[in-house]
Amino acid sequence: MGEGDRQDRKEATKLFVAVAVALALLVLVGIGALYYLGAAMGSTDPFSAGLGLKNAALISFAVSLAVILVMAVASGGDAILGELPFTILGFLIFFVIFWLMIAWIF
Repeated sequence: MGEGDRQDRKEATKLFVAVAVALALLVLVGIGALYYLGAAMGSTDPFSAGLGLKNAALISFAVSLAVILVMAVASGGDAILGELPFTILGFLIFFVIFWLMIAWIF
């Protein structure tokens, strides 16, 4: 086995661990969101007050973070520092849109 093969295996192992950790975090955030939404939507009254801006902000933060993480992993960009401002701007735009839409719909 050559040195290049070992390097490729190490890199593949690191990538696999990073993806596994990201997926585990995504599952935990999803479970937490379901638990939180179940508690928030506990009343069966269709005319109840709803979530409100505070609860919608918490949910939209988790959703925005998950979307940005998936986009960052899927893009696989080599120029991480060059993409950082666009990633932060995208996160903020997603956050505001999800925040207001969740508060409006629920």
